[in-house]
Amino acid sequence: MTTIIKAAEAQDFLALVPHLTGFQPQQSIVLVAFRGNRTCGALRLDLPNAAAPAAARRRAATTMLGLVCRISDVDALVLVVYTDDTFTAGDAMPYRAVIDNILSRARYSGFLVRDALCVASDAWGSYLDEDCPPEGRPLGLIAESPARHTLARTAQQRPLVDVEAESRLPAADFPTREQTAKHYTELESLRGTAELGPALMFDYRFSGDVVGFADDLLRPREEPVLPRDAALLAFLVQAPALRDEVLLSWAWGQEFGVSVGEMNARHSAGEDISDVPGAMALGGFGMPRPDPSRLRAAIRVLRYSIPRLPRRSQAPLVTMLAWMHWSLGSGTLAARWVAQARALDPEHGLAELLDRMLSAGRLPDWAWDVPPDATDGTAIDAVV
Repeated sequence: MTTIIKAAEAQDFLALVPHLTGFQPQQSIVLVAFRGNRTCGALRLDLPNAAAPAAARRRAATTMLGLVCRISDVDALVLVVYTDDTFTAGDAMPYRAVIDNILSRARYSGFLVRDALCVASDAWGSYLDEDCPPEGRPLGLIAESPARHTLARTAQQRPLVDVEAESRLPAADFPTREQTAKHYTELESLRGTAELGPALMFDYRFSGDVVGFADDLLRPREEPVLPRDAALLAFLVQAPALRDEVLLSWAWGQEFGVSVGEMNARHSAGEDISDVPGAMALGGFGMPRPDPSRLRAAIRVLRYSIPRLPRRSQAPLVTMLAWMHWSLGSGTLAARWVAQARALDPEHGLAELLDRMLSAGRLPDWAWDVPPDATDGTAIDAVV
């Protein structure tokens, strides 16, 4: 059941925006999309350079509106700037020139602009409110909004993501770190030897079913990931083909993971698989939206496992973590994890691919697939 909260005033709407994006935006512009009177998506982008030439600002506005157009049936927008600047520092509301370019482009594109708001470090206001005081309106109006209190009482409220915390790995306790590293080093020493198979079967209880093993890791248990399982996961995903099986089965289930293994085998045999359904899933094409609950479970597995493993083994796992956030539509977190993966291994292929796509503002196609009957906000977090 979707909870519908009416925003009677601009400050009520601003109280709800972080819950549409899933986190508190900073140095951002958020374009909240509407179908009729209901929100159907929230697109967060980095703030453009306010001092950029007019032509550059117009290009940025065109890019932003082009992204909004990818959400089907959007007919209205609210623009919200989040900035560390202040109302009192200049003669005009912060980023007015940037917003004027976006407003012009939005109206040219046929969108109804319901409001254009600015939340600065000292006040907030509306670019469309001729009566807005030069010093802005008190931020306390947002904090004290009845809409915020209504949202807090709903069972559906999900805690806001702490972007800084979510882009760092948690600390690992010494005993499990030592055990996991020991297991990984043992597996690494057996790579390419006749002893590897028996060790996997008897010591690690692994029968060769990569997809089944990966799926089992998502199941809730008292200890999130056993040391031997974290080591085996890291060992397997050093091979790109096995990494893809794990990654894509986590996203779409065991049946698809098996088909990925079959596609990899055909590709290795020299077959052209470009037209096979699902062949472009890793790049964000041709697939329905993955199950968010499976992606979040996979993120928990990775966040628990990575800090317990030797640094030399971490690049594929950190890249997988980046892909999980990217597939959820969070360009900000994906970009941070890609940077960490490339610091571990500058030549890691998937990290390099994700880096190029994020630099171009590219998100998976399914990130824009908001159902026609959606009445709640869908977060789309691009980095352009």
